[in-house]
Amino acid sequence: MYSIFLVDDEELELEMMRDFIRWEDMGIYVAGVGINGKDAQEKIHAIQPDIVLTDVQMPLMNGLELANWVSEQYEGTQIVFLTGHDEFSYVKSALHVGAVGYLLKPLDLEEISVVMGRVKQKCEEVRLKYKSIQMTKAKLFKELLHEPEATRRERLAAELGKLERREEVAAGSYTLALCSVDRNAGGGDLAGPTVEAAISRLPEVAEEYFRAVRKDAVVAALQEGELAIFSEAGDLPGVTREQWGMLQQTIRGLLGLSVTLAVGGEEAKPEHIARLYEPSRALIEERFFVGPGRILFTGEVKSGYRYDTLPPFPEQEWREALQQLRGEDVEGILREFLANVRQLRINKPLVFEWAIDLLTRLEEQLHSPGLNGHAEPPVKRAALYQSVYDCQTLQELETAIQRAATHYLELRMERSTDKNAKLVQQVCQIIDRTYHEPITIQSLSSQVYLSPNYLRSIFRDKTGMTIHDYLTRIRLEKAKEMLADPSLKVQDIAQKIGYESTSYFISLFVKNQGVTPNEYRKNL
Repeated sequence: MYSIFLVDDEELELEMMRDFIRWEDMGIYVAGVGINGKDAQEKIHAIQPDIVLTDVQMPLMNGLELANWVSEQYEGTQIVFLTGHDEFSYVKSALHVGAVGYLLKPLDLEEISVVMGRVKQKCEEVRLKYKSIQMTKAKLFKELLHEPEATRRERLAAELGKLERREEVAAGSYTLALCSVDRNAGGGDLAGPTVEAAISRLPEVAEEYFRAVRKDAVVAALQEGELAIFSEAGDLPGVTREQWGMLQQTIRGLLGLSVTLAVGGEEAKPEHIARLYEPSRALIEERFFVGPGRILFTGEVKSGYRYDTLPPFPEQEWREALQQLRGEDVEGILREFLANVRQLRINKPLVFEWAIDLLTRLEEQLHSPGLNGHAEPPVKRAALYQSVYDCQTLQELETAIQRAATHYLELRMERSTDKNAKLVQQVCQIIDRTYHEPITIQSLSSQVYLSPNYLRSIFRDKTGMTIHDYLTRIRLEKAKEMLADPSLKVQDIAQKIGYESTSYFISLFVKNQGVTPNEYRKNL
């Protein structure tokens, strides 16, 4: 629909025009009224209607003077005159100031409909022209963001200045805000044609919003689900905090999307607009720590220290909680660690690397001999990477890790119901705990009250390997951990893991790892 502003010094006629003409049937709504030109000026400035219907003869400021002012201030606003005098001089004056037409008093409803049909056509032409200009501006701004060559940037800025109808490009400067879709807000991944269609409409909805609130903003789509919003800086007020909030609400209401906004405080001339991008990009990345659906303003977000070293994660304690099926402890240990990460503002790539390593080891544990009663295909590393890097917030990352841990716990509980699996698990736990001591099949079978031959059989059936192979694997894993300590000699490590013969330990290590213990240590 198009908005119309009515101006007439005859209050009765003004009320009749507002209340008795069926504007809605013509695709028009009354945005406001004024009783003379002076009264109308301030209201028109605030409303900026598509159409102004004004009487010609009025006190203080007549319709022709008002029309001249509107034409100078708002190029796209269409003007229609009301006059009680069917005189050519008025008609000529009306057409001279760019009026689309005129209506004679008393008003004829059929004539109004015909004139408004022409007016709406003009309004549509204005909207299409405006949209075309905005698209061109958006293209120029995108090029300015990525153009490294100074001379080329100056030419692009000059083209932008022509679109702004400025004699000098230097007269204009802009601020930059980023709008990014929160892909996983609300707990579900954004996927499917419905969401794709919503994201594709995001630039259009943002443009219409800024047009509705009368803000001179250019919206450029940078990548799927991310917009750059360039707002002209100057004497007029910029986009307010409340208006940014309303933009979020509008996007959620019309498209069902949650977005995070990063609003930069600096401004730059078009040829230097690229220097605003990195600060805005850094600001939008704060979503990782503060969560989705926020409006982040420069200077209002705690930047933190950006430590390059992770705090120690109590992985051994976490693994013991997993082994002992203590789900609440598993969740609590992870939550406390990530709360520390959030407090320290650890660099996101470092956190992702830690998460991938942790999930990789957890996946290996899922398919370890002690849990492999019903083998599952391991998760591909590429899919693991994707699941981590898709996390936009620390909370999403915590959820992803906790989901994997829960799956592990469920499998352990499910498989522990199998008697033989439970016995094998018990044997694995004994080996895990006493690997450094002399272990024989007889000592193990006596602890679980089974014959040695039966224990050998069910262990191979459930794990796919012999007890000796499993013991060797555990001992060598412990050896690799100890090799990280340069103060420990190879012979000391051999004894600590249960081998009295250093040469036998070295031969086993080479057979399984392909390198000697000392070579492995050098590569750590």
